Amino acid sequence: MEPSSSSSSSLLDRDLRLDLYAALAALGLSAFLAVCFWRLYRLTVSARPQDMLPTAAGASGGKAAALRQKDVAALPVFVHGGGDADAVECPVCLAEMKDGERGRLLPVCGHRFHVECIDRWFRANSTCPVCRAAAVGQPDAVPACKGGSPQVMVVVQS
Repeated sequence: MEPSSSSSSSLLDRDLRLDLYAALAALGLSAFLAVCFWRLYRLTVSARPQDMLPTAAGASGGKAAALRQKDVAALPVFVHGGGDADAVECPVCLAEMKDGERGRLLPVCGHRFHVECIDRWFRANSTCPVCRAAAVGQPDAVPACKGGSPQVMVVVQS
């Protein structure tokens, strides 16, 4: 009876070893899939529109294209309000301005934005995000917006 117990013991060892290899392979495959799904999540779901704004280094071949803080602060600010006011949609965040919200008007092209949205845009850019007109400068030096928005000139007296 000795030979039968030794063959059943080696068969049991072989089955145990096979189960161990299968468990390790399943664990490795699970870890690989988890890493793949995490990277896919980071590439798609966590990419928000504000993260996709161009950076100053990416614009105009590595030169800083951002507006200076004093130029941004000099742009006119308005408060959207009243039922008689036209509906204004911020082209940066695509949300409609609500009554009492502060907006910023670009004097060259006349486009209007939420203050926070356009200030964030100007940290990396110096042009209007809609028509690409220079945000600051002489109005006659920059072509008017082709979108039909009125051209507004703001004179600041010092």
